[in-house]
Amino acid sequence: MDEIRRGERGKQRTWQWLMVLTAHRGLCVYCGRSSATTIDHEKPIADDGADVWWNFVPACEDCNRWKKGRSANRWVADMDLHHMYPKERFATRAMSPRVYAGITRRVARVQREIADMDRREWFQLHYGREKHRNKADLFDILDRCKAELRSYPHYPWRTPRLRPSRMFCTRLICCGYQHPKARHLVAFLEPEEHAAFKRAVFNERLHEGDVLGRLIREYLAGRDRDRDDVA
Repeated sequence: MDEIRRGERGKQRTWQWLMVLTAHRGLCVYCGRSSATTIDHEKPIADDGADVWWNFVPACEDCNRWKKGRSANRWVADMDLHHMYPKERFATRAMSPRVYAGITRRVARVQREIADMDRREWFQLHYGREKHRNKADLFDILDRCKAELRSYPHYPWRTPRLRPSRMFCTRLICCGYQHPKARHLVAFLEPEEHAAFKRAVFNERLHEGDVLGRLIREYLAGRDRDRDDVA
């Protein structure tokens, strides 16, 4: 189970940290500018908020500290009051209304992203065995995870599965090498050609192996036609 008991705060598994910190393009859901480096409970534990993945959102250290045990709705309301009555100090940081006005909308969108079952499964299957001892370890794994995600033309959990499995990933884009028809091929391409190929495959919503297989079959069919013509 994904749930963390109340007495075990801070012991979320590494893959749970990754699936939260990579949401919202890796940015803090509150300010929308700084990199997310910590998990925030959208509904605070003090208000009976659950210490479970669906109550987590990515945040930067500053926003997590300034939010200070409030829900996103309460924080936005306090910042409104702060702008109306600045001497009353309803908020410790006077965030621009243009920024904080979108907080609740961003939080709802990010919570839907984190709740995506295919996305959550991908992180668990790819990074479920990873463990971190401290923040430095975590950020090393996070950097590796972000680099992997950048290497795909689109999110891997949106690509088809080879077959259903709860033990290991079978998504075509990242684990297509497990396909029974997969073969390791080396293509001699210039960097710009390879980049153009990846973009073209992405636009067709295909896997590179699908396109290469089609081209090879067309090549072989052409050779067969040439032989027939000569005969």
